[in-house]
Parts: sequence; C-alpha cells; structure tokens
Amino acid sequence: MKKKIIISCAAAVILLAVLFVPIPKSPYDDGGTREYTALTYKIVNWNRLIDSDSGVYNKTRVYFLGDRFKSIDELWLEEQVNVERSFIATVLEINGNTAIVAPVSANIEQSRISFDISNLNKIGAGNVVKVTYVGLIREISPLTINAVKWELAEDDNLLERNEWLNKETAEKIDTKPFTDIVITGIYDDCFFARTLIPSFYEIKINGKLPEGFCVKDQVVLEYENTYYDKQTHRIEADLISINFSDIVYEPGVARKPVIYLYPESETNVQVKLTFDGRLTCTYPLYNDGWTVTAFPDGTLFDGQGQMYNYLYWEGETDVRFDFTKGFCVKGSDTAEFLEDALEKLGLTRREANEFIVYWLPIMQNNAYNVISFQSDVYTNAAKLEITPEPDTVIRVYMAWQASDEYVEIEEQILTSAEREGFTVVEWGGGEVKR
Repeated sequence: MKKKIIISCAAAVILLAVLFVPIPKSPYDDGGTREYTALTYKIVNWNRLIDSDSGVYNKTRVYFLGDRFKSIDELWLEEQVNVERSFIATVLEINGNTAIVAPVSANIEQSRISFDISNLNKIGAGNVVKVTYVGLIREISPLTINAVKWELAEDDNLLERNEWLNKETAEKIDTKPFTDIVITGIYDDCFFARTLIPSFYEIKINGKLPEGFCVKDQVVLEYENTYYDKQTHRIEADLISINFSDIVYEPGVARKPVIYLYPESETNVQVKLTFDGRLTCTYPLYNDGWTVTAFPDGTLFDGQGQMYNYLYWEGETDVRFDFTKGFCVKGSDTAEFLEDALEKLGLTRREANEFIVYWLPIMQNNAYNVISFQSDVYTNAAKLEITPEPDTVIRVYMAWQASDEYVEIEEQILTSAEREGFTVVEWGGGEVKR
C-alpha cells in the first residue's frame, strides 16, 4: 500500500512539474530576452533593444492559454502597446493643450507629430525636447502619439553636436544640395535645419545665427565647406550669409504613395523602387531598397524591430499624366466619390480611409476636382521590384486638378484584380497645376 502511495505521489509531483515548472530557453539576440516555458503558461523576461533614444524594453510578462503557444515575434507584436519610446524634436507650435513638434532624431523621420500636453510640463515653442510616448504612432495628419513625458533635451548630447559628422570619412562636395531651408534648432555656434521639399538628410550649419531669426523661419543660405556623410545622411557646412525667403513650392506630383504588404505568412520582403524623378522623402529610410519582415495583417518590422503600417515615399517627376478620361466632381461630393471609386479599384475600407483622410482636406473646398486614376503612365514612371514576387499587385494613383467650373471629360471605367495570395497594395496621388 505504502509503495502505491509513494508511486502515486511521485507521479503527481512529475505531473505538476510538467504542468507548472518552466523550462528556460537560450537568450535571444534582441538584447537578451529570455523565455521560460511550461505546459500551461510561458514567462518572458523582455530585454529588447528598441533604439538608441529609447534604450531597452525590460519587463517580465506571464502568458497563459492561447498566448502560451505564440512565438516570441507574435508576443512582441502584441507587446508594442506597452512599449515606451523616445525621440528628440523641436517644438514648432503650442495650440492650447496640443503641441506640434518636428523630430530631429535619427530614430524617427516624420516631419510633424502632434500630442496632448494637458498633463505634461509647460515648455514653449522653439525648444528642443526629448519626447517619450507609449504605444504606436497613429497614422493621421498630422501623426499623433500618446505622450507621457517631455523634457528639455540636454544640449551637450543633442544630436551629438560635437560628433555630428566625421570630416575625415565624409565626402566634401562642391555642389549646393539646398538653398531654401526651414530652421529647426538654434544654438550659440550653429543651427539645424531641414529642406523645404522634404529630404532624407539632416543639416547642420556652423556659425552664429544673426538676431531676428527663429525656429520655423524659412530662409535662403549662402554657405561653404560642405561635407556629406552617406552613412548617416548628414550634411554640415559653414555659414556665409542668411536671409529670409518667401519661396513657396508647388505641391509635388507624387504625394504620399504608400505600399502595403500582405503575405500569407510571416515573410522577409525586399522592395525596390525605380522612380523617373527625384525622391524627396521616404519612411522607413530608402537605402537601395526596403527590407522588412511582413505579416499577413500588413504589419511590417525593420531589422531593428521598429514597426510600420506601410512603406512611404514621395517624389518629384516631370511625367505628364493622362486626363483623356476621368471624372469632374464637386468639391463637396469628393468624399462620397472617393469612397465609391476606391472600392471599385480594390482598396479595403482601412486603406481607402487612409487615402481619403490624406486627400480630402486638400480637395473638398474646391469648386470642382478633375480626377483621373493613372495606370501605365504612373507604373512605368515608378516601377516596383518585390522579392518574393507577389501574387496580386494593386496600384492606385490619383492625378487631379482643381477647377472653378465643371469640365466635360469622358468617364473612366474603374476595375481591380481580385486579391489572391501574397498581395501588394499601393496608393498615392498628385495635384497637377494648370
């Protein structure tokens, strides 16, 4: 009898151990994340490097039931809502309880981000700050975040001022890559700027800025001793003279094309763009192509674990768009028209919503909009090479003109391919000036 009791107890102990004692796995290469797995639950000691500004995400989480069987990448995808990230930015505007900033950090490349400051410290426009936020950047215009903290950035560390660019490894250039710029940060012996037409490089100008110039001022420069670092995409030059500029650039003809990737399973994807023109802005940074890990829901991750909803680019081109067929739509009817047209062209409700939110504010107050969705004219000017090759490609590009009166135009027939297998979707547009 005692022997049976001992055997039963031993079996119970073994069963409990199998059910509840976690077994450690080897650390991951992401910074040292450790995973401990039992039959009924999983413990993850997150120790994941986010980026140079945000540091390391260090939390311990316990996952039960269905979450216990998810991969570490799937769990990290869900963990994003808890992750704190930081970036360096210049405060452009304070409107009541809302701040609008321009990131100057290498970890985030958007030009304008908005957030609520009602529960944060009071900091005025023109200051350079470190912003900490939780969760993901919301893709509306301007982009918004849930900021939990902001503070004045430490001047000695800001943008590595003393190590901004290594002139021994950087290339000295004789050309003038820019003239008209917008000031983003001012210091005693230098200032920082961005180009009026968005570009992928950052600018530092050595020299004391004369009195009367402020952050957000649009200026025209004369400068010398120009160096360009291809690795960091930074430009540094010495100031000769500076004056206010009143140049206003026309809207680009290739505005916010975004590329969604929907593989059937987690897939490493390479995307190359051959554009008949000049790229003015990309996000993530386009460096001889984009390489990301794509998930079936469209979520993308780069090699550093940063998450994106899509690949973004803008550019300028001299391509002449085809307006032999299209539509003439009242400005007040633009939203209803686009909802119907984009559905016929194969966009999902989410994709169409992002398209409309971007374009509607620019179009709805016009008397009329003459609209033509481009096919070969656009795809030949902006060729995509995607590896692995997708099964379905849907590319929607809207060329349009504002008009004070109704314009007769032959109606365009709108159709789309059915989505099958690995699907790639792109949408974009451009205003064509008369």
